[in-house]
Amino acid sequence: MTLRVGVVGGGLVAQAMHLHYLSVERGRFELAALAEPSGTVREALGGRYGISGLHADYRALIDAGGLDAVVVCSPAGTHAEIVLTALEAGLHVFVEKPMCITLADADAIVAARDRAGRVVQVGTMKRFDPAYERMLAELPDSADELRYVSVVVNDPEFAPYFAAGEIVRSDDVPAEVIEATRRAEAEQVEAAVGSGDPDTVRAFSESFLGSLLHDLNAVHGLLERMGEPLPAEVVAGDWWNEGRAVTGAVRLANGSRWDSAWIQLLATFEYRETISLFFADSVRTLTFPSPWLKQYPTVYRRSEAEGATNAVRIAESYEEAFARELAHFHDCVADGTPCRTPPEQARVDIDVLTRMLLASR
Repeated sequence: MTLRVGVVGGGLVAQAMHLHYLSVERGRFELAALAEPSGTVREALGGRYGISGLHADYRALIDAGGLDAVVVCSPAGTHAEIVLTALEAGLHVFVEKPMCITLADADAIVAARDRAGRVVQVGTMKRFDPAYERMLAELPDSADELRYVSVVVNDPEFAPYFAAGEIVRSDDVPAEVIEATRRAEAEQVEAAVGSGDPDTVRAFSESFLGSLLHDLNAVHGLLERMGEPLPAEVVAGDWWNEGRAVTGAVRLANGSRWDSAWIQLLATFEYRETISLFFADSVRTLTFPSPWLKQYPTVYRRSEAEGATNAVRIAESYEEAFARELAHFHDCVADGTPCRTPPEQARVDIDVLTRMLLASR
């Protein structure tokens, strides 16, 4: 079954990842439509990928009909509205993280998904990394011996990874569209955490929900595999540098701690992202490359004593998680495969990150 797909939003993640993989997976997808408010970007991507249905906004894309699913890559503050409208129109939905900003919208999406009987998959792609899958498979059945969890990410964002002109950019998005998008995001952040000032919006929507969420979702999957009750107790949270650095801490059921930090470092070219689980008898770590580097290995390292030696096993995976998550979305729609990253899971992530932001006060 080939799914006729419309993409909403032609920004960085759409250009760097989703449009490419949708276009090459011709047995699974037909890239039929694109909604993008910039006429320059819209026409350039339509020509690059041979997309016949080009629209200035998502409503026109949905109203034009002829689609089985939408892939939502627009700004975070638009996600809930687009997902709910698509479900009402009977479409399946793949939505980039964060699924939405408020818990109320998360509940609305779950309810709408159930009414529509359609698939909603959230783009937390680390669950589809083969190195992550291997770590998951090797975990013990209980977290009783887990002593500590550490997540540290230092991120230069995207500048080092794309040549000039590779990502199509333009300044022709209508001013009223920019203002409406900014206002909606601020209003949703204020509803979620009590303030919609620019620094709080950046800290919550961009840093906690837009960046740290990836690693939090991955750790949630590891803890769930070991039977850890979720969500766990949030014991700390903080943000600084105008919201470009965030941390949060969680207490697990056995009393151990999980600390996470995401730090934006735009003046560097160094990307480093690690998730480490420290057990009584082993240390298990995932080291991820920048998500913008295709076919770069994710490294899974497991260290434990064997007699008088320290045995270290390393596995590297080169398959692209972005490609594998879209293939999974196809299988969920076409074959009824249970969704690995459903809205209920996204709600747990948003709940924990909301409490981390609130704990900073």
